Amino acid sequence: MNPRNQNSRKHKYFSLKCKQSICSPRIVNPSVNSSDNVARKVHCLIAEFKSLKEPIERVKTLLHYATLLPFLDESIRSEENKVPGCTAQVWLEVKMDFEGFMRFRVDSDSEITKGFASCLIWLLDGAAPQEVVAVKAEDLAEMNVGILPANSRVNTWNTVLISMQKRTVALVEQRFGDSAKSVALFTCK
Repeated sequence: MNPRNQNSRKHKYFSLKCKQSICSPRIVNPSVNSSDNVARKVHCLIAEFKSLKEPIERVKTLLHYATLLPFLDESIRSEENKVPGCTAQVWLEVKMDFEGFMRFRVDSDSEITKGFASCLIWLLDGAAPQEVVAVKAEDLAEMNVGILPANSRVNTWNTVLISMQKRTVALVEQRFGDSAKSVALFTCK
């Protein structure tokens, strides 16, 4: 294929933010509890993947979402950031911003894993810590791309989510200590 033609083709995929805004007909009111936003994003993501009938469509969508992740320098690929238990190598950086919202960056040597991670980042980046912890792997079970080895992909998906949650809890405990405030934050799910 001629590279010029390849660049001139319109990509049929949208960014996750476009998909969410299409799915959500009303303007989000900033005064509304932001957990509604995370729940709405989960619903939109599930609806999007359910609408893709063929497993290859789901894979192509994940590969597209992998391209939406920002380029990260090699510094993220440290042992400290490595997510244990994944088939692919995954590096996750978790920070809490000055307002107390969670910020995530991720890299992987697998493009499909990057696609899953891109979905997780779209869902959880900028969320409050309790929102990050409240997301259940079962909520995202319908994201299965439906090709072998599906179990390892689902396991990676779940492992990255759990790592995001554990690191979020650790940052909350670091910021607030073992005070009643940090305990209450995660028991009020």
